[in-house]
Amino acid sequence: MRITKELQHLNTQNKVIKYGLMAVYTLAVYLISYTLIMEHQLVSWFYLIFPIAMLVAYVSQSHKVKLSASILSLIVLFGGGIVEPLKLDAIEESFIVLPLCYIILFPGSLWPIAICAGLIVSYLVDLPPEEFDEFIEDAIEVAFITVFATIMTYFQQKSEKQSYQYKRASLTDYLTKLPNRKAFFAAVERLESKGELDYAALQIGLDNLKNVNDNLGYGYGDQLLLKFSQKVASVVGDDISLYRLGGDDLIAIIPIHSGNLAPVEKIMDGLRLDYDSICNIHNTSHRLRYYAGIALLSDAQNNIKVWGKNVDVALAKSKKRGDSTIQWYDDELMNETIRDHQVEIELKGAIANKQLYLVYQPKVNVKDGSIIGAEALLRWQHPDLGLVPPFDFIGIAEKTAEIIPIGRWVIEEAIRQGCEWHHKGYNICISINVSSVQFSHDDIFPFIKETLERCQLPPQYLQIEITETAMMDKYSHVAETCHQLRDIGVSIAIDDFGVEYSSLNYLKKLPIDVVKIDKSFIDECVQDKTDHMIVRTIIQMAHNLGKTAIAEGVESNEQLVLLKAENCHQFQGYLFSKPILPNEFESLLKR
Repeated sequence: MRITKELQHLNTQNKVIKYGLMAVYTLAVYLISYTLIMEHQLVSWFYLIFPIAMLVAYVSQSHKVKLSASILSLIVLFGGGIVEPLKLDAIEESFIVLPLCYIILFPGSLWPIAICAGLIVSYLVDLPPEEFDEFIEDAIEVAFITVFATIMTYFQQKSEKQSYQYKRASLTDYLTKLPNRKAFFAAVERLESKGELDYAALQIGLDNLKNVNDNLGYGYGDQLLLKFSQKVASVVGDDISLYRLGGDDLIAIIPIHSGNLAPVEKIMDGLRLDYDSICNIHNTSHRLRYYAGIALLSDAQNNIKVWGKNVDVALAKSKKRGDSTIQWYDDELMNETIRDHQVEIELKGAIANKQLYLVYQPKVNVKDGSIIGAEALLRWQHPDLGLVPPFDFIGIAEKTAEIIPIGRWVIEEAIRQGCEWHHKGYNICISINVSSVQFSHDDIFPFIKETLERCQLPPQYLQIEITETAMMDKYSHVAETCHQLRDIGVSIAIDDFGVEYSSLNYLKKLPIDVVKIDKSFIDECVQDKTDHMIVRTIIQMAHNLGKTAIAEGVESNEQLVLLKAENCHQFQGYLFSKPILPNEFESLLKR
């Protein structure tokens, strides 16, 4: 198991204690050595062996050397006491610290007590009777101090070991045994890109983990993630810290010296070689497909939060592109991020600043070319950003829940416009796209009902378009809302039919009135027989179920001829008109 930097940091916190014990040990050895050399008359230089052996025992990392040096020092001390016994007064103030030295050398062991016993016995042998009382007093004192200090040291060592284990466990992922999310954030807090030193964060996600969990269970998913983490760890190597952030995300922190990206390139090459490798779990096999993003700390101006966001952006881009792409956070991606952030900030004031408006695309009867409906589409004209495409801001609005007030504005504005045309005698149905976020987090039925009543638009002139994704996310809630809308006369359309997880069960259980054939099938329906058959099947199904079929994105006369031949009900697309402003739409109605 890897020793993480966080655990190393925990060890450095004990340096003050370590240096304090070193000072106490040195002072004790000096005091005993001074007594030995000064009190012994025979070959006093021989006793220099004692401090040398004690210092070797202290600094040595080898247990055998430490033990041998400790025994040698005892032989010198006790041997000298036998050859030339010292007076009790000479040793009582200095030798009392001898067990303390062995507490420092062998903390939590019985060595100090054994040394204390040996010390007492060695000076009891030739003790003059007149010094017996004083000796007993000193012996009790040194024995009490030694036993007390040994017991305290034992429990301190045990507590420190247990604390270290708890600390290690809190920083280690239970499944992969890699440092966890907490260890990662603790490590990055201490990083600083300066001078020639920089850091790269490489975040890697396993692409098919959710499918394994859903189809085979979390036991298989855990085994797959374990195999994946082991594979990535073998590519990254032991010299680079690899962490599990949670879920299927792993992240490595790679030191960069003098702008040398060779270590990063080596890891990237290793990951590419392992892409799509087969992993066997029990009686099943799986492909280890991944996506990865990478960003430099220096590009984030040493801001850890910005660095993390940069890696997330690169990871999302990699996931979107697929094919084992390792996406760098580069200038192009940075510009996209800056624009997305600006869009997110500016979007909050778009309604108040009257920057949003609706355009309407006609829905046309295939047989006679008459306009029978209109789809309301949202546009955003920003004074600095210009015309922001819906693709650039709808996703951001859904992530930030800003889509709820925007969606309500769209509903109210479309109903108001439909009411205005209705009062002018143009009885066309206005359709509105409703986001899955609105269905999940906004009670739209009472709002739509109240708006229809306030604007005095008959409900049959309003149509709500929902996507298959919305039905999958909150099926029961969507079904309830659709039934409520249908009960008051609002029609329901399923948008982009065939793109996601099309299910006849939706058409059976939901009050669907309209099926919209996605543009991707219309584009090649004339040239591609498969697309033609799909279009035919959807239209026939709509007829058989009593639904209206609408073809989206019709751009050529050939496509329209085919739709007429297949008896499609309605179409919309650039062949007839692009989305236009209300006054332009009204001009079409007049013609």
